[in-house]
Amino acid sequence: MADSAAPPNRPSRGSGSLTVHLADELDVYFNEVAHGRPVGFVASPKWKPRTDVWETDDELVVHMDIAGMRAEDFQVQFTDGILTVSGERRAPQPGKRHYHAMEVQVGPFERRFRLPVVVDPTTIRAAYEHGFLEIRLVKQPPRSSGAHSVRVT
Repeated sequence: MADSAAPPNRPSRGSGSLTVHLADELDVYFNEVAHGRPVGFVASPKWKPRTDVWETDDELVVHMDIAGMRAEDFQVQFTDGILTVSGERRAPQPGKRHYHAMEVQVGPFERRFRLPVVVDPTTIRAAYEHGFLEIRLVKQPPRSSGAHSVRVT
């Protein structure tokens, strides 16, 4: 499906970008009509579930909107200050369908977040409920406490 890929310097519609390029939208529309796909459908190798990240006094919380999965369908990894959440949402039922609209994205996904604060990796908890994946990471207190003097030589 190379015909639905975005030009190399511009993100695809499903990339989570805040900007939309008119040329990309027109290319997608004409490719969809020409190939009989429903308008609004763009096949992409990976998609990005909508995610909120917020901080409390004690925790960093990652809240991902991703219905139609099971807890065991997710992989959550934390390495070198980067939280990676990945998985794959499968189509509800196999078989040929005649779609009139197709907006629910399926297939593999991955989100990577460079965390803005230091967290304790041993305290990471993840729970999936009512279509939302929530990951809670306990913040570590700053390593330095009190004033430090440095001698200049």
